This record gives sequence, C-alpha cells and structure tokens, in this order.
Amino acid sequence: MLGDVGPYWTILVGAILLWVAMDMMGVAKCSVSGGMMGKLKVKGIGGAFLLGLAYGVLSGSCTFGFIAPILAIITIQEKILTGVVLIVLFAIGHCLPIVAAGSSTAFVQRWLENGAMRHGGVWFRKSAGALIGLLGAYFIARPFLAV
Repeated sequence: MLGDVGPYWTILVGAILLWVAMDMMGVAKCSVSGGMMGKLKVKGIGGAFLLGLAYGVLSGSCTFGFIAPILAIITIQEKILTGVVLIVLFAIGHCLPIVAAGSSTAFVQRWLENGAMRHGGVWFRKSAGALIGLLGAYFIARPFLAV
C-alpha cells in the first residue's frame, strides 16, 4: 500500500516505527492515551463484534489477494458450494492464530513471570526494538535513496 500513496508517506511510517522502537528499547515511552480509543469501553459480544469488524477492515487489503480467486470460483465457474467451503476454511485459518493467542494469555503470563524468561524477554524486546528502529530508518531514508 505504501507504493500507491507516494514515496514521502514512508517518512511518516518510519517516524512511527522509530517511536515504537524507542519504547521497546526503553529510551522513551510510546503512549497515545487520552484519545477516543482510550474512552471507548465496549465489552462482551458487542466489543468482540467491534474488534472483529476493525480487524476485518484493516486486514481486508492484505487478504483480498487470497479471497479474489475464491470469489472467481464462485462467480465464473458457478461452483457456489466449493467457494463457500473455501471461504469458510480461509476464515478458520485466518482467525485460528488469534483464537490461540487469546486463549493462551494466562499461560503466557505465568511463563513470563518466571525470572529467567523475564531476563530473556527484556533482551528479546530490545533486540526487536533495534530491528524495528532499523526498519524505521530505512523507511525514512527510502524517498531520498530512490533512483
């Protein structure tokens, strides 16, 4: 998507990545509290629906390349049942990692409270922050390095 909006928008993306990297490395705090998202208090079925709706909208551009051939099977080849089965299987595969992550939060929390894991987690967080910082620097420099 960044290629479609012009080269200088990558500078904004790079700045956001640098901001997140500084937070991950412990240099600066990355927080956007006090905004509309902080005031939004949704729970239960409605909250799950809104979260799923937001996820679907945000991931729609990424999944279109996979869904388009399935829709072509349904419309051009008129194989409705095959297309519906493929879409359902895609939905299960697309959402299964989210379900697994949400279902295992208590286990991960206990695992992270272990002293050895906490030390390794700090090292991993700082390393990931450094990689994100390098990616942010690349995005900032990208418009100026274009040939």
